[in-house]
Amino acid sequence: MLLKKIKIGAHFRVYGRLTITGPGRVIFGKDCLILSQMTKPVCITTQLPDSKVIIGNHVGLNGTSIVCFDEIVIDNYSNVADAYITDSSSHPLSPDRRLYSALDIPVEKVYIGKNVWISTHVVILKGVQIGENSVIGAFSLVKKSLPADILAAGIPAKPIKELPDEALLKQDG
Repeated sequence: MLLKKIKIGAHFRVYGRLTITGPGRVIFGKDCLILSQMTKPVCITTQLPDSKVIIGNHVGLNGTSIVCFDEIVIDNYSNVADAYITDSSSHPLSPDRRLYSALDIPVEKVYIGKNVWISTHVVILKGVQIGENSVIGAFSLVKKSLPADILAAGIPAKPIKELPDEALLKQDG
């Protein structure tokens, strides 16, 4: 059953440990690189049978943790350090929160655009979209969507400056 839920593209490389758990689907594009030797293992968890994590072509993950209830997409040529990405609130804040099931938790899809670099210890929360060619600085909390071609950082993350066009990767994959 597990093999039907995981799809791996050509030239997939793993150095260290990769942990994939849960009943949902995980799809890796071609030429993905998983690094778990430097910081911590890459961990991808799907919480529901319809959960889907889509990792594009030429994507690098280094100690990344992903917790998915609905859908999380990391598009082509992106690199994600030991960040935490989730599409849910994890649980309601009400005192009776332990009575709720995973189906009752508010979720919103997460989309990370092409050629995005997510630095170390970044947290990306539900509903966030990050525009292509952007960089998210270390220790940032991304709780709102960010445009393309910017450097963003902070708690909460905010655009700091626009990135020059000549530095952008203009490839389709």
